[in-house]
Amino acid sequence: MFSFTFLNSGILILTIASVIPILIHLFAKKKPKKIIFSSIKFIKLSQQQQNKKINLKNLILLLLRILIILFTILAISRPALKLPFLKGNTNHPKTAIAIIIDNSYSMDYLVDTKTELEKAKEIVSEISEILSDDDISLIMTMNNDWNKANSYLVYGKPQENIYRNIEITAIKTDLSDLILSAEKKLNESQIINKEIYVISDLQENSFNKKIETPLFFIPSSGINSRNNISCQNAHPVFELVDRSVEQKIEFSVINHSSVNAQDVICQLILDGKTISEKVIELTPNQKKTAFFKLNLETSGWHSGFINAKNERLPFDNKSYFSFHYKLSPEIAIVTDNPILPISLQSLLEVFSGDQGNISFFGENSLNYENIEKMDLVIIHQKEFSNKTRFVLDKMSREKRPYLFIADRNLSQKWNPFLADEFNISLKEFQSKGVHTNLSYINKYHNITKLLELKKLKNLSISDYWSSSDINKESISLIETNGYPLSICNENNHLWLFDPASIKNEFLLHSSFPVFAYRLFQDISMEKIDNRNIIAGTSYKFDSDSILLPDGNEIVLRDNRILLNKIGIYQTISSKKEIISVNLNYTESEFKRIDTKMKGSGKILSEKWKDQILQSRYGFEVWKILLIFVLIFFALEMFIVKMEEKNSVN
Repeated sequence: MFSFTFLNSGILILTIASVIPILIHLFAKKKPKKIIFSSIKFIKLSQQQQNKKINLKNLILLLLRILIILFTILAISRPALKLPFLKGNTNHPKTAIAIIIDNSYSMDYLVDTKTELEKAKEIVSEISEILSDDDISLIMTMNNDWNKANSYLVYGKPQENIYRNIEITAIKTDLSDLILSAEKKLNESQIINKEIYVISDLQENSFNKKIETPLFFIPSSGINSRNNISCQNAHPVFELVDRSVEQKIEFSVINHSSVNAQDVICQLILDGKTISEKVIELTPNQKKTAFFKLNLETSGWHSGFINAKNERLPFDNKSYFSFHYKLSPEIAIVTDNPILPISLQSLLEVFSGDQGNISFFGENSLNYENIEKMDLVIIHQKEFSNKTRFVLDKMSREKRPYLFIADRNLSQKWNPFLADEFNISLKEFQSKGVHTNLSYINKYHNITKLLELKKLKNLSISDYWSSSDINKESISLIETNGYPLSICNENNHLWLFDPASIKNEFLLHSSFPVFAYRLFQDISMEKIDNRNIIAGTSYKFDSDSILLPDGNEIVLRDNRILLNKIGIYQTISSKKEIISVNLNYTESEFKRIDTKMKGSGKILSEKWKDQILQSRYGFEVWKILLIFVLIFFALEMFIVKMEEKNSVN
């Protein structure tokens, strides 16, 4: 069908400038000079004849000037005459195109028997068939590393072996940056006809910038909704339950669709072995937290993943985890009394797994070399000791955490140390006749986030130190009557209550073992070190030899690597380190791009072939319009010159 289009239609707004000659004609007329004659009969007759000639000449000049402005603007807007029979014409103007293939992980979604990415590659192949050897093409993806190696201008069709090998990426480049980069590269071709195509599943993207190059979004498929299950946030949890440690891997399964998800099979794979399975059912848009119990029998690094099976979009079905765990941590007690309170002794035995792992260090046996080897260090010493302070100062410099217990027998000589280390000053030990209640629990700290103040606020608290207000450098975890009972300063902790007290109901409550055990975990050198990192993060290992998730080995230049794949990374050295890398899950829930998107982009329909490569449908007439502009300009100059010549005569 015959049609007339403009490739730079935005320029047409300037056609309003064609009224300028009319305004000049109306408001810039010259007033004739007034001359007095005795008889004006013949002069009036001559003037009437002359005015007719002048008016006709002025109207012709006015029309020519309007046409010059109008045709110039039309030429700049690049009008194209579209005729169906010219669609296959090979004598078309050269065109430079950029094809941006969306290979973010949402493109791994299975539609019928093919993924969105496979369908996108087929669209690239169809576009390639339309191109000629005189055209210029450019292929780009959402993976910046791939673009650096493969995105360059080539004459003719895109190389099939290049775009057929494009894989899903765990990290994606910002779409706005990609489009602006594509336009910049197309401008280097020096070709007037340029177009940019984004082949995508139309997952929501933040692109609202204006560009000069025509931009088209081509849908890889026609689906508007998805049924997807994702597995997220797998991590180890070691909790104290009934005086024993419960080991488990906790994770979340999310239904990102509006239909029920039944019989979702979840698997725990630990250290390369399938440990357990369970079936989960989810209602529409439900997020469910579940766990698998563990029974670790070896110390060291452990890694694996939770797999929630879903055939539609498998890329976000796995949530990886890695952690370091020691079955029997070694504990150092710096004390001048080797007999510990029963509540503390029993907790330390549970934490260490063996009473033989608890060592006592007095004034004579204490040195930093012995303390350095220990996993957990506790100071429970009545009298002040310069040697102990020297060891603690060195531990702080080396960022080795410890717990300092200030019981009823603590000497006031420790005050200067506590002021320096925890920014607090002890006043008076509250014991006889003093009973208060818990008034504050820090719900934002990892150690106390499981404690609930409403369940503990009625507990009677006694046998604790009143103290001055702490400054901003220290964090209060638990308070009674405005006085802190537990303080954290960087990695070090201070207890301001006597763990041997029988009047402190908090020590007898079931929440105290949970609080103490989580604190021991936090300051232990062999705490459960969960190394869970988001893909796209730059990470520095302690070794330069790394085993990648795909099994390949690489050597790093400065021990730093961009984590661009999900899975397990580990060092190949005597000092082993394992980290787990997961998605950011932003594309797990499908949100289709707004059809009324801002900016210069246009979303095409299933008949996208009829909406791209406009020059293939006919020819542009801007050159013809410019020829008319020159003709009109020459006529204007001719008329003006003739008028000047007549005036002289």
